[in-house]
Amino acid sequence: MKNILGIIGGLGPLASSYFYEMITKKTKALKDQDHLDIILLSHSSIPDRTSYILDNSNDNPYPYLLEDCKLLEKLGAKMISIPCNTANYFHSKLQKQINIPINNLVKETVKFIKDKDYKKVAILATEGTIKTKLYQNELDKYKINYVLPNQDKVTNIIYNYVKKGRDVPKKLMDNITSEIKADAYILGCTELSILKEKLNLDNRFIDPLEIEASNILKFYKKG
Repeated sequence: MKNILGIIGGLGPLASSYFYEMITKKTKALKDQDHLDIILLSHSSIPDRTSYILDNSNDNPYPYLLEDCKLLEKLGAKMISIPCNTANYFHSKLQKQINIPINNLVKETVKFIKDKDYKKVAILATEGTIKTKLYQNELDKYKINYVLPNQDKVTNIIYNYVKKGRDVPKKLMDNITSEIKADAYILGCTELSILKEKLNLDNRFIDPLEIEASNILKFYKKG
């Protein structure tokens, strides 16, 4: 195997399988051999990232993520992708310990927003991502205005519907977006990324997984 992509999945599992399928569909391939060699490490038992961020007395995901990164590097991965927005809280700390690039989907998403010249965006994400200001800090760098929705409503969709395998009624998303006006809406949790296709959300909804997949394929010259 060569040009291997390493993916730390399971954060959550449904989002990981969705991401793997997305990379496959986006690859310009005429035969099996045109696709990337991928090691998908679905480590769903990694402690919840938001739970740790909100209360540091909970189990820390970082040692598990570091161990997985080291394993993927040892197995020959040329790049690591962690399809979890909240996990980017640990990105810089992980990158210092790993000799191959770990893609940062938060930074890449904000670069995409800047290139599209959006003036005001809404951030739909976990409470952990919001609390750590992962997106807010990046948006501030480019002087892009942002708004935050009702967090309880977003958390309800993520934890009480998607993570439990329940279908999300479109009215739940409509209730959130109708309360806040923005040029675009960041689906800043991989559980929310799944909803873009399922609920047929329009192009105002920015899916970081789509951006991550495209950037990965460019890195491997498969796009």
